[in-house]
Amino acid sequence: MKLKITQTLTQILESRRLTIKEISKATGVPMSSISGWKKDNRSPNAEQVAKVARHLGVTVHFLLFGEEDHEEPLQKILKEDFFTGTFEITVKKVKLKEGK
Repeated sequence: MKLKITQTLTQILESRRLTIKEISKATGVPMSSISGWKKDNRSPNAEQVAKVARHLGVTVHFLLFGEEDHEEPLQKILKEDFFTGTFEITVKKVKLKEGK
């Protein structure tokens, strides 16, 4: 799968009327990094991409590839919510009556 961060980032910036400077200031990711991704002359750093994606309200997969990853929501729940105690999961073995 080919990276499409250049196209995705450009589209998001234009549609939301955001600047690289605004994103940099909000995320702490250097302007030079974000600008490099937009110009397609710099490889994205995973930690920096995650910060920018979180700020933009998109998934890392979407920012990198321009499409949603259908497996990511479950992984997000497990990573962010499950271990912080947001969910309580109970597993219970039940017997079904015969014929049902």
